[in-house]
Amino acid sequence: MGMSPARGRAPGATRQRGAILVYALIALLLIFLGALFALRGGLTDTGLTDRFSERQKNTQASDLALQWISTQIGTTGATSPLEVSATSQAWYLNVSPANAVTPSPDYWLTCINKATSTDTCAKATMPTGTTQTAWVFVQPTGRTDTSACNTQGLTAVYYDVWVHTLDARGQVGTDTEAVYKLCIR
Repeated sequence: MGMSPARGRAPGATRQRGAILVYALIALLLIFLGALFALRGGLTDTGLTDRFSERQKNTQASDLALQWISTQIGTTGATSPLEVSATSQAWYLNVSPANAVTPSPDYWLTCINKATSTDTCAKATMPTGTTQTAWVFVQPTGRTDTSACNTQGLTAVYYDVWVHTLDARGQVGTDTEAVYKLCIR
């Protein structure tokens, strides 16, 4: 008769095809895991690039907010120190230099949601088309200099300016600090 139980095939042929199938499945699994790892890396890189891009946009928006507050200070403090002329402004934090504030995330959260006398800021007016939102506050440094504005006998009074900028989604924030020099009589 000479026929094997596997319909005319030699006994080792069935085992050989089964081994090839197992090797093929292992190879497909490895290819799938490699593709999954590459996709994960690509998505991570995209997320990091997106956050970096938003942070750059926030920094540019902070510059716009600094220009806005500079105009506000120039208009309000044209002839006198802000300690006198800006006490009613939402963006002015009237504290002694010894109690100067370095804003924390909690400070900005309180200020944005419901400002208090110790956590105050104003929303900066941004140009049309700007998707970022910026909040600003100014506080005295206590520093003056009679020679920095030496034209016409003016005195320089220095102020800390803080800007907190958020992207449109409210996920990426940027904090900026600047010093403003106001020349007064």
